[in-house]
Amino acid sequence: MRTTALIVGAAWLTSHLLEILFPNVLEPWNAQAVDRLFVFRSSSAFFQPAYDSTVIHVDLNDRSISKLGSYYPSRYQFGEVARALGVMGTSAQIWDYIFPEKSSDRADDEAFIRGVADAANVYFGSAFVLETVDPTAPQREIPAERRRYLDSTSWHLRVEGDPSSLLRGINPIITLPELSIASRGLGYLSLRFDRDGVFRRAPLVVRTGDAYYPSMPFRAVCDYLGVTPDRIVVRPGESVTLLGTRRPGRDARDIVIPINNAGEMVVNFVGDWNRMRHIDFADVYLSAGSSEDLAMLADEFHTQGAIAVVSQISTGSSDIAPVPTDNNFPLSGLHANVVHTILTRSFMEEWGTGRMLAVELVLALFMAIIGSVGSSRWMWTAAVLLMVAYFFSAAGLFLAGHTIVSIIRPMSMMVFGFVGISAYRYINEQRAKESLRRSFEAYFPPSVVRRIMTNPELITVGGQKKELTIMFTDIKSFTSYSSTMSPDTIQKMLNEYFEAMVDIVFKYEGTVDKFIGDGLMVFFGDPEPQEDHALRCVKAGIEMQKKCRQLKVEWEKKGLFPLKIRVGINTGPVVVGNMGSARRLSYTVLGADVNLAQRLESNAPVEGIMITQRTWELVKDHVKTRPLEPIQPKGISEPLPVYEVMVEEN
Repeated sequence: MRTTALIVGAAWLTSHLLEILFPNVLEPWNAQAVDRLFVFRSSSAFFQPAYDSTVIHVDLNDRSISKLGSYYPSRYQFGEVARALGVMGTSAQIWDYIFPEKSSDRADDEAFIRGVADAANVYFGSAFVLETVDPTAPQREIPAERRRYLDSTSWHLRVEGDPSSLLRGINPIITLPELSIASRGLGYLSLRFDRDGVFRRAPLVVRTGDAYYPSMPFRAVCDYLGVTPDRIVVRPGESVTLLGTRRPGRDARDIVIPINNAGEMVVNFVGDWNRMRHIDFADVYLSAGSSEDLAMLADEFHTQGAIAVVSQISTGSSDIAPVPTDNNFPLSGLHANVVHTILTRSFMEEWGTGRMLAVELVLALFMAIIGSVGSSRWMWTAAVLLMVAYFFSAAGLFLAGHTIVSIIRPMSMMVFGFVGISAYRYINEQRAKESLRRSFEAYFPPSVVRRIMTNPELITVGGQKKELTIMFTDIKSFTSYSSTMSPDTIQKMLNEYFEAMVDIVFKYEGTVDKFIGDGLMVFFGDPEPQEDHALRCVKAGIEMQKKCRQLKVEWEKKGLFPLKIRVGINTGPVVVGNMGSARRLSYTVLGADVNLAQRLESNAPVEGIMITQRTWELVKDHVKTRPLEPIQPKGISEPLPVYEVMVEEN
């Protein structure tokens, strides 16, 4: 459990380090994962957010250009549209335009100004260069008249907290003062895209000197809700609160808008470009001369009390960029969605570091539990279920709770964690297998070891009853000889003897049960079934006796004692399996026929092999034997027929 917890901790650290080291990769991945949820929601009849038809578009599109006969409408035409939209009962007109200079036709400019003044609800754009830190380079000078207008229309807000993280607006470009004064006000149109070039957020206010300037949609919606700057509270990194908002026909209430440290809100896009209602710019202009036509148009598009966003979206327009729901989205639609998000109070809240750390802690706990129990297959099944559950939880929070949580970082943490745990398990399993293989090699022949490692079921935990052939060997008078030898000599002699005997046992695929002093116990027929287990055992005994004769000659030449062994072999039903305690198991055989084999060894002729009747029946057609006098082993009530295998004649 401790190692698993350390691996999970390392996975958490790795996921965070990767996010720090490769923000240009991981942040876009996460944002794009959330974008898929926006797309799914906008295409789903069940999850698609409700559209508040208060927000409408007036589009200067290709149809309008064709009807007007010009790609660039005159300012007179702009003025007529502004006046007409006022007559149609709009509450506010948000013009996605900046008119920084006068045109070449003074009469057109004056007509435009009169039309805007008559409508009395038009907002024009301005632009700032948005900086995250206070600029050190000199700023561009602007004419005093324009500076005075900016200063007079900037906001003094109540800021609770450190405002230094809020975006700073420098080098402003504004609509010409005469037109600005005739309008209801200016707001900036400037936006920042994310690392992948997608627009997902909109700054509501920026710092300009000691004051603040609102974005155009924010200024318009505050006026629409009757909120003056003194009733706006900014908490950087937390929220912008509009106190006592009063939407026409509804009770007063506060609106709390979540923002990040830069003062940006997440735009809750209601859908693609066609989700909102659209009116052709040309239709408004061509109806401007007839109050009856305007009334019909107003009825058709329900413009009474609407907030109209006027913009150019014709082919070739440069103000088009990717947003979560559309790769080619006119950015005037982003301003419209800012208004829509605030009016419907359907804010998207991004969980910050603290909440995400809590989520990752819970995930890490589940990972540690999953990684500590069960097999690797079970672990990966549970791991996949955990990751799927997290993704659907994140999707559920988005769809039902308007909450955005990090997806990629927790997912990467889980992947790294479970891969790490799997690698650790694999290494441990390989070590265990290697240790087990070495352990098996001391008792089983290599061919059997390979089969056991491939099919561990061959070694069962419980016992099985089988007919096997058991062999016991013992060195004659070893105890007497060993009393005269040094421990090192005894060890070397026994090692040489046992190594030779075990090699022969393994040659015939027998199993070494145990070493008993200078004695050896082996059996044949398990774990790998052998129909000729008795013959294998007898042949092994013959070869062992012959090998001992060779060793005897070699040892006598070295001045060591003459090696002579006795061999007893019996075939019968025994219980075979892992026996012992949970801490120490031994793969062995038990039963009366095991004891009988040991009795045969003690009664066998020196340098000879004694076998029982059952063994003789199984090998008589393959090896030469001779009958011996029956023996009376301890615990046997009647004399037992036995035979000797003729070593030299086989």
